[in-house]
Amino acid sequence: MGSIDRAGFSWVVTQRDDAAVLSPCGDLDLSSMEEFRSGLAEAMSCLRPPFVVVDLHEVDFCDSSGLNALIWAANTVEAAGGRLRLSGLQPRVSRLMRMTGLDRRFTLQDAPAGQ
Repeated sequence: MGSIDRAGFSWVVTQRDDAAVLSPCGDLDLSSMEEFRSGLAEAMSCLRPPFVVVDLHEVDFCDSSGLNALIWAANTVEAAGGRLRLSGLQPRVSRLMRMTGLDRRFTLQDAPAGQ
């Protein structure tokens, strides 16, 4: 299951152990927000309450729109009684998280569940 949009952004959802893993690929920015939200909806439908790991190892660029999408994702999953974790942050994205203080907002893990 997954999708590719016109901008080359894609995602796939897999299940590993007790988590749905959303793996986006491409830039996480304004042009990919709707596709990212579709991927999150797919991941959230896998488990109740949802436990979603967003594996960002194939996301090299994230701007403020992408950060907003991640915050929205965490809020949405938490509102459904679930948990969201981020994994596989590339150095640029990791640095952006630290600079904005969002590294304290998200639970970060080194690898997706089950790896």
